[in-house]
Amino acid sequence: MKEFTIYYADDDDDDLFFFEEAVEALSAKNRIEVKLHLLKNGEHLLDSIDKKKLQNSVVFLDLNMPLKSGFELLQDIRNAPDIKGTPVIIYSTSANENNIYKSKKLGANYYAVKPTNFTDLIDIITKAVSFNWKSYRHNPDPFLFNKVAI
Repeated sequence: MKEFTIYYADDDDDDLFFFEEAVEALSAKNRIEVKLHLLKNGEHLLDSIDKKKLQNSVVFLDLNMPLKSGFELLQDIRNAPDIKGTPVIIYSTSANENNIYKSKKLGANYYAVKPTNFTDLIDIITKAVSFNWKSYRHNPDPFLFNKVAI
């Protein structure tokens, strides 16, 4: 059974619950053990990643959070020597071109617009856990992780 770790920082309880349900559905269906770490605001995100130092992991970051925004957390990750190579997907309701551009400029691996249905969310998570992050070479074209009209 394949193992994978996802760190997801978001301040919205509904979004956290929706994501957790999708991970559980994916894990049951595809025989993938996904260890999900939900963080309410990202305050302890760097400590969580640093302690685990897992190769098979990805971070999903919401942009609009109290204390630290997704942009700030992304900068913190990219500036931390031990975890700067951790894959990061910005995961936001916003399809604003400025947010997408800034995410790319700050070093996000991909940008995903939060879907409105459960099936699309499972597809995003499936893609993230199926991706070979070990051999990943930063070439963010296409930068959008899921199809969205901008």
